[in-house]
Amino acid sequence: MENITYVSIADTDAAAPTAAGIASPTTVAAGAVALVNEGNVILNAAAYTALASDARVRIVQNIGGRLVSSCAMTKGKLRLGMPASGTPAPGTVSQYSAAVQQVTVIGYNGTSGSLPSANSTSYYIKIRKNDNDAGNRSQPFSLFSQFKTDASATQEELAFGLVKVGTKNMENEPANKYLKFEALCDDAGAADATATTIDIDYGSKTGTLNAGATTFVVGDLLRIGGGATTDPVYKITALAGTTVTLDIAYQSASGTGIAIEYITAALAAAAEFGVRLTGIESDFDVNAMRDWYSNRFTATFSDDSTLVTHVQGASDGVGVWQKVAMDEYMSMGFQGQNEMLGVPPTMRTSSVVTAGEYDALMLTADEEVHGLTSANTETSSVILYLQDGSGSPSGLAVAVALGWAAGDFT
Repeated sequence: MENITYVSIADTDAAAPTAAGIASPTTVAAGAVALVNEGNVILNAAAYTALASDARVRIVQNIGGRLVSSCAMTKGKLRLGMPASGTPAPGTVSQYSAAVQQVTVIGYNGTSGSLPSANSTSYYIKIRKNDNDAGNRSQPFSLFSQFKTDASATQEELAFGLVKVGTKNMENEPANKYLKFEALCDDAGAADATATTIDIDYGSKTGTLNAGATTFVVGDLLRIGGGATTDPVYKITALAGTTVTLDIAYQSASGTGIAIEYITAALAAAAEFGVRLTGIESDFDVNAMRDWYSNRFTATFSDDSTLVTHVQGASDGVGVWQKVAMDEYMSMGFQGQNEMLGVPPTMRTSSVVTAGEYDALMLTADEEVHGLTSANTETSSVILYLQDGSGSPSGLAVAVALGWAAGDFT
């Protein structure tokens, strides 16, 4: 069969064996992997180099006291990568890199820009989802945040209006509401004499200050973060002792002791504002939703003269646990574990650690398959993941045996 992929997930604490010897559950530690030849002898770099080009190699792993093997691949058929040393070696080694969500800002972006503020005028942000799913491949969905200013409009009014409507409209979107909306303000802000930090949870409108007496009052803005103009601002609607209530639910990660600044209502009325749109990492369950990716979108504004800043593009990362779980799931199917298709389904085994960070070694070979009346070239792949994103992981000793140097992993 074409394009068969075998996935192995190595234990971060289990060192791969490098001494020659027959691979077995005794010589290969639980969770560890090793490179072996056709005689199941463990290969180090010298032993691998000495193999003839028509020799076949495999990756084996001790899983629960049983030695599990990948398909056999011909040494001379393995595709070559280019390590930092410049000497070609089989496969590709990739260090872990985190997924990144897209960030786009309408109006003030932390350094420049502004929103319009015409009286009694309707403005809207139009969002086109660009995800690689069936619906968006054929016709991207259009999502809107629309707000009409009053007879005494300000940028502040428009910014908070667009944030409120956008947040509300995203509540019914799949993938964890898809986008978050936040208001930005160019006023530098001021530090309160005593209430310098706040404890607040994601999705909550109320937070707890570290002091009861405050300089700021209802109607002022509270900037929550490190004090930069790229940190979001919220309007204060109530103050009672150490409890502060905001007009919009807090959109960032929950935390304690988060730094705060305040901006008076008078200063806010004359300030420049923007609306920041940020993708939200999707919820993920490999048994139910295996097409995982960072959220992508195109944002435009109804006023063409308003600055739209593409701050950060989306990236799915390398070795993120969701992608590793997807690859492992598909590998189980390639190996004939189809119990998930049964009624009721039988849950498959899994080695993926949620929120783990994985380095990867990928081997690909184009093998000639001869039948009685045919000759085909078929592709097989082996992916070795190691839960260790810190560089030079012990499990990639298999890569060293193939000719990769430790410096290629950092």
